[in-house]
Formats: sequence, C-alpha cells, structure tokens
Amino acid sequence: MKTDDEDPLERVPLSRTMTLWQRVLGHKIASDDLLLAGLAAMASPNARHLLDLGTGKGTVALLLAGILPEARIVGVEAFAQSMDLARRNVSDNGLEARVELRLGDLRDDLLFSGDEPFDLITGAPPFMPLGSGPMPRDGQRAAGRFELRGGIEAYAARARGLLGDDGRFVFLMDGGGRVRAEHAMRQAGLGLDQVITISPRPGRPPTYVVLIGQRNQPGRSAGTEETVLTMREAEGEGWSPGYLKLRRSLDLPWL
Repeated sequence: MKTDDEDPLERVPLSRTMTLWQRVLGHKIASDDLLLAGLAAMASPNARHLLDLGTGKGTVALLLAGILPEARIVGVEAFAQSMDLARRNVSDNGLEARVELRLGDLRDDLLFSGDEPFDLITGAPPFMPLGSGPMPRDGQRAAGRFELRGGIEAYAARARGLLGDDGRFVFLMDGGGRVRAEHAMRQAGLGLDQVITISPRPGRPPTYVVLIGQRNQPGRSAGTEETVLTMREAEGEGWSPGYLKLRRSLDLPWL
C-alpha cells in the first residue's frame, strides 16, 4: 500500500499476532525497539499503567501491549507523520481500548495534565545534538536521530515527575552515550538500579546501553547492577541465549 508514489508504506509482521505499518523509505523497526520493549517488560512484569515517550510509529507500545496483556499504555509523539502511523497501527491491531496516543512535545506539561503516576516509563531518546552531523532530509529520520525537541535530559526530567513511588524507567541510548545518560539521571533525581550494555558480539564495542531505575527516595539503595548482553554468539550467526530469550518473550514471528 502507498501513501503516494514517493512515500510507499509496507505492512510487516511485528509478532505472531500483530502487524506494523512503516514507511519503506523512513524509520523502520530495528533491534533497539525489540531490546527496549523486551527489557522493559522483564524489569517491570507487573506494570499496568505505562508511558512510552517518543513512541514514533508505536512499535514499542504495541510490543508492550502484547507482552503485558493487562497493561494500558500512553504513547507520546511529536512528529505528526509518525503519529499517523502509530494511530493506524493501534487501530489495525485492535488496541484502541488499551493504547492511548497523544500528539505533542514531551516537554509540554499540559500533555500530561491529570495523569496518575505511571508504573513504567520507556523511551529511546534521539542522541545526536544539533550540529553534530548531517541532518537527514527525511523528517522522520531526522526526528529519530537528532535532538530537535530535547534528548535524554528531557526524557529523564519528564520521567522523574510522572513515576509512581514504585515505578520504574527503562531508557535506551546509543553505546557511546552512557556517561551523559547517567549524568542526566542524577540531575533529574533518578536512581539507577541496572545498566545493561548491549554489544553485537562478545568483545565488540557496545551498540546500545539500557538504563533501568526509579525515583530517588529516602532510604533507597544506591547500588547499580552491571550486565552485558551480547546479541549474537562469538562464532557463526546464531543469536545468543539471552537475546533469543528476549525475542521469544516478544512472540516474534522470526527467531
């Protein structure tokens, strides 16, 4: 199916029960979506009130809806083209009763007026400051990579104000962004419980880092667990046991 001759869409399998519309020439589902959704569900398996910041076309929100069938999810996205796809994806998968989508800038307090505290907040912030590289001509790609409306600092500040007492945040950053991300957590008043470094193979530089934690509270332990997740085995092309477990938890149609 096509939006027009120059901007075709494709419908791809998301899980064994869900599908996803995405732009052929735009931002597509990738391993960062799978990692964020899978690790978030593992970190907070009993979450019932979720917020996905920068939800894009809805990939992570839909995956979480599948793995946490009792959860209700709010997805916030500022880029209108991505929001149009997210709405279509939610509708096509029959999730309107469980997934609420809001178009707007996550830094806008009015966007969250009246919300109850969330059990789980997820996000994969853009990590390239303006001027740090060539801006993609495609608006969707630009919004996904460059901090047009803030980066990890804005995500951390928003999470601090919306997390419940026992709520958890799970944020995914690029592999080189750990120091900056940890600083953003401290500045926002968030404590880190776990840092998961994700590499394509053993011994390779990290591709992503996932930060998991809660709001800082009196008496809360400040210890941080360090974990490494490799996506593939050292030899051959097979998935590592840890990454295969994550993929199976998401009920992916391809393993």
